[in-house]
Amino acid sequence: MKKLCVNYLALICAVALMAMVSTTTAFAQSAHQPSTVVELYTSQGCSSCPPADKLLGDLIKNEAVMGLSFAITYWDYIGWKDVFGNPDNDDRQVEYRGRFNSRYVYTPQMVVGGEAHVVGSDQSGVNALIEKYADHAKNLALEWVFNGDELEVKLPSGSGNATVWLIDIDRTKDVDIQRGENTGRIITYHNVVRKIRSLGEWTGDERTVALNLAEMRAEGRDGCALIVQEKGYGPILAALEVML
Repeated sequence: MKKLCVNYLALICAVALMAMVSTTTAFAQSAHQPSTVVELYTSQGCSSCPPADKLLGDLIKNEAVMGLSFAITYWDYIGWKDVFGNPDNDDRQVEYRGRFNSRYVYTPQMVVGGEAHVVGSDQSGVNALIEKYADHAKNLALEWVFNGDELEVKLPSGSGNATVWLIDIDRTKDVDIQRGENTGRIITYHNVVRKIRSLGEWTGDERTVALNLAEMRAEGRDGCALIVQEKGYGPILAALEVML
């Protein structure tokens, strides 16, 4: 009888522990709609980029700013292959070059709100753009609800023609760079973009999109961002930052 009681007590403790873990996991999920989206185009092979990488980390300490670090690949040839580099990031930056009528792409580059760009290490220039385009990411009021391992996001009715982007991110990553212009440096990267894809269009009709959070976690991600952006890589109308 004593052994049965001990086993029963152990079972109760195990169930309680599972409940605590489940509750902690649930509370770990959160989301908020920021006021501003800042995109940094950067490279581990670029000696001019670390100050911009640090600036992005400082900017996102303000919850109103959602910063995204897009690692490009076109500097890989100079001695160090960026471990986060993705040709999709290159393509997105090239699209901005066309939109802004720029002569070339460059790093570090910060794009604010899909509206304007500046050298990514220019703190005063970045802050001026953030102030100029304040609250652009709240032009559409998003609603959302967690449903187990899904997040359902409701886009309101309105007027517009936009693309809905889903971006998977890693919150913080330290990289020991062993070759190239940043040899010997350990650099911290923030909100590193690991995957970006279109979830289709928003044309002004009320629409709900479902995000598979379990799939993102299985791939090692700890956050994601939803962006509603005018077609043609235009102004960003709304954004949602999600912590997994």
